Amino acid sequence: MHSSVHPPIESPTTAPPHRDFLAYPVAIAFGLFSGWVNQKVDDALLTTLCVLGFSMLLGVWKKQKPWRWLVLVWIGVPVVLAYYQFVVGWPHNRGQVYAAFLQILAASAGAHGGHFMRQMIDNVFLKRED
Repeated sequence: MHSSVHPPIESPTTAPPHRDFLAYPVAIAFGLFSGWVNQKVDDALLTTLCVLGFSMLLGVWKKQKPWRWLVLVWIGVPVVLAYYQFVVGWPHNRGQVYAAFLQILAASAGAHGGHFMRQMIDNVFLKRED
């Protein structure tokens, strides 16, 4: 009996790891900008919209593993909050700290919503044949 091992066939939507490199700094920049908006504007709803929109954009752009966009965009909000607390010396109340950590809900909705939106675009509008 002869068995041959074939290399895995790459899907056209699977990008090599080196092509994903640009998405990581963009995600971190989006997260830090969202944190800056949270600090300067002090409006939790605007911060939520930034986190939701940026993570959804990344989920549509790179649909594989949406949890990474969730984490990279969300983490910017508490990091900037900690920077202003410990480096700049601007105190925060408990509500601001809780709101910064609750932004993970918006990031989760955005990243996974973008993932499924891209999947729908690929399957319905592009009519990809598998």
